[in-house]
Formats: sequence, C-alpha cells, structure tokens
Amino acid sequence: MKFNLVFRILLGLCSLLVIYSLFLPLWEIYLWAPQYPEGLSVQIWHNEVKGDVDVINGLNHYIGMKHIKTEMFPEFLYLKYIILGFVAFGLLVAIQGSLKFLKIFFTTTILGGIIAFADFYRWGYDYGHNLDPTAPIQVPGMAYQPPIIGYKDLLNFTALSMPASGGWIIISVGVISFIAILFHWFKSRKLNKVALLLLPILAITISSCSNSIPNINFGKDDCDFCKMKIMDKKFGIAFSTPKGRTFKFDDAHCYTAYLKEFPTEVAQTYVVCFDDPEKLIDSKTAFFASGQDIKSPMGGGVAFFKDKASSAKFFPNASAFGTYQEYVPQ
Repeated sequence: MKFNLVFRILLGLCSLLVIYSLFLPLWEIYLWAPQYPEGLSVQIWHNEVKGDVDVINGLNHYIGMKHIKTEMFPEFLYLKYIILGFVAFGLLVAIQGSLKFLKIFFTTTILGGIIAFADFYRWGYDYGHNLDPTAPIQVPGMAYQPPIIGYKDLLNFTALSMPASGGWIIISVGVISFIAILFHWFKSRKLNKVALLLLPILAITISSCSNSIPNINFGKDDCDFCKMKIMDKKFGIAFSTPKGRTFKFDDAHCYTAYLKEFPTEVAQTYVVCFDDPEKLIDSKTAFFASGQDIKSPMGGGVAFFKDKASSAKFFPNASAFGTYQEYVPQ
C-alpha cells in the first residue's frame, strides 16, 4: 500500500535537506550566569565541538570537570555515515512509497533518537560526576551533569540543552513521517476531513505555547538581581531573551539595576498588573504610575496597570504616568 504523494515529496525533500546537517550544528548547550548575561554556548556538530569551549573549560577547571574536546566523543568517527545512511533510507522510502517501509523508517528514527539520548545521558553523567578530587572548589554531593534537554540549574549557572539547526532538520523528517502515517490512519477510517480540521487547531496551540507568558511563583521564585523571594503579588517584572532565558524581578528597582549592571538583550517583557494581582500583562500594553506613595518591595516606587485610568485611580498623586515604553530604562 502506498502513502500519500504529497507526503512522499515532503519526505524526499526533507531527507535531502538532512545533508545540510553535516554543515550545521546538531545540538547546543547554553549557560547563563550573572557574570555572563549574554550566555556561553557549546555547539555539537557531527564531527567536532565548537563555541565558547575555552571559556567553559577554564571555568570547569575550578570544579574539577574534564575539559571538553573533540577527542572525548568517539561517535564523531562514524556519525557522518549514520546521517548519510539516514538520508538514503528516507529517499528510498519516499521513492518507493510503501506505507510498510514508512512505518519501519519512522520506528528506526524513533529508536535512533532514543539511542542518541541514552548516549548523551551517559556522556553527561560521566562529565558531571567524574570530578577531579583535587579541584580548587569542591561542593560535597554536588554533581554538574548537564540536562539532556531543557533547563537545569548548576550552582550559579542555568543550563539549556536543545537541538540546533541541524538537529531540527533531522527531527523534521521524523515529524513528516509521523504526520504521513497519522494522515493515512485517519483517511483509512474516512476521518481525513476531521484531521484537516484539527491541523489549524494544532498550529494555534503550538504558536500559543511558543509565546507563552512567563509565570512568577510568588513565595518560591527568587529575584534575579537581589536574590530575595518574590513575595508581593502586586509587583513584579519578567523578561525573556532571544534565546529563551527568562529573568524575574520583585520590582522595578531590581529590574532596572540588573539591566544596568548586566546589559542584556530583551526579547519580550511582562509586568505584574497592580489591580489584578499575580497576573502578568504584555509590557507593550501596560501603563505605569511612579511616585513615593507606591510602596514596592525594593523601593522602586513603580506600579503597572492595564490602562492609564486605572493607574490614576489607584495613585492620583503619583509624580509620573505613562506607557511602559516611556518608563523602560534607556
């Protein structure tokens, strides 16, 4: 049985694009700390490791971690051939068009991903646990294993591990295969119209997740500047960087002080709405009131509102009102 021609074409094109992953990083790990607000990064390619490797190795020396170098990854010797084999298999399935081969290809892709994650975990465990006992800095019971995927705090650093551009290309082949199988499953049950109706909903869901509003856990989260617990539910600011890192602050003073001391590229900012406690609103639509009457946690004297009328209602004697753009520090 053949699968849909459109998906055969997509699978063939995506399989060919996987060749470009040989010229792109497959995976990347970012590290942020107050002294490195822009972050440090390591990119894993099919045959080498690039990025801020020397800086990270210098930091790792103090806690006894091994130096990152290409020689510590024996997988680099044959990863190129695995990728080329993956391309050939994908093209064969696309040309032949057999649904049975497509399912075998998708299963093989999933198993390959599981093996890759297991290998990454094995390396990360050794890298983060096998420390030099004579290192200058030692924290009893502390391990520094990087996350397989997602965020993880390591002392004063936050690490993010995620696919890079080459990795996303490979992942796209697996996604196309899965959608093709799912489409055929719906079609065989005469539910293809339902599937087509669900696609826009899925796209909207993915889009909304990628632009989700950050959450401040009052009483649990620490301010990224003063390191105190964020307690007052009427105050707070959070912003994200282009790389997806989120910073949280208990009031405007800590927010402006952090940006002054650690200049950081800001992608999007959200502020706590004073008249709707705990709720964060997009700074682009926010209004502020500033004055001595506003008792914010760290003396910033600034509160944010949904509109100017609300800010004037709560603090009629404030010394300044305006939009967030008029408030934001230059």
